[in-house]
Amino acid sequence: MKFTYLGTAAAEGWPAVFCNCDFCNKARKAGGKDIRTRSQAMLGDDVLIDFPGDTYHHAVANSLNLSAVKYVFITHTHSDHFLPDDLEFRGSCFGHNFISPTIEFVGNEMLYQIMNNKFLPSLESSTRGNISATYIPPFTPTIFGDYTLTALKAQHKPDETAYVYLIEKNGKTLLYLHDTGLMPEETFAYLRDNKIKVDFVSYDCTHVLTRNKNGHLGLLDCVDIRNMLAADGVVHDGTVNVINHFSHNCGMLYDDLTAEAEKYGLLVSYDGMVINI
Repeated sequence: MKFTYLGTAAAEGWPAVFCNCDFCNKARKAGGKDIRTRSQAMLGDDVLIDFPGDTYHHAVANSLNLSAVKYVFITHTHSDHFLPDDLEFRGSCFGHNFISPTIEFVGNEMLYQIMNNKFLPSLESSTRGNISATYIPPFTPTIFGDYTLTALKAQHKPDETAYVYLIEKNGKTLLYLHDTGLMPEETFAYLRDNKIKVDFVSYDCTHVLTRNKNGHLGLLDCVDIRNMLAADGVVHDGTVNVINHFSHNCGMLYDDLTAEAEKYGLLVSYDGMVINI
């Protein structure tokens, strides 16, 4: 299973869109792995995880053909993870010869309500006919194409049940922990009780050196969760552990952050990073 980090920043991006702080200016000057766009990932060439406003940029920067996307797994409806406006351009006068004639957005009840009651009705009928939205309840494995998707409860957005995802394909399993603080016990219990073993974990690390388990995580919080998952047998010696979703407020550019993360056996994501699971 090929996993690609398309965007690895928090909501403001890095350099942040209107920021003149030292760390944003250093990132502008350094370029490369220090330029981070809004959080998004891709599985193979037909599944996106989240749909921020930077989706078009991600397609161009990574030579992606988004007409091949069949499914979009949405974690929650904050605008840096769900901004569906570009779906208008699936209309017949904008898009032609789709590799996948349909695209299905999958997520929680809030996502389902916004898509079906507000956004899709605003589109022309010829456009919305090839777009759908599906609600999946938490802790219920559901098959989408070659993938088995299980939504687990996050601790993030008080007015909706935000999700983190367990994703399985061809005997390989990944755990996508964005956006979340310390997950509810029922999420840990699901993984433990079902004897889940994962090959790859992507951890929210928005706060980096600052501990904060309320809505987002810092580096040592990620270490705590990794150790909790290891104690439950979910994470093992062969698991790839990567931190992701960074705010410019953390004050550590890629090289410094990598040196710090290596102390704990963690890798640091960057835009365009590929993990082959």
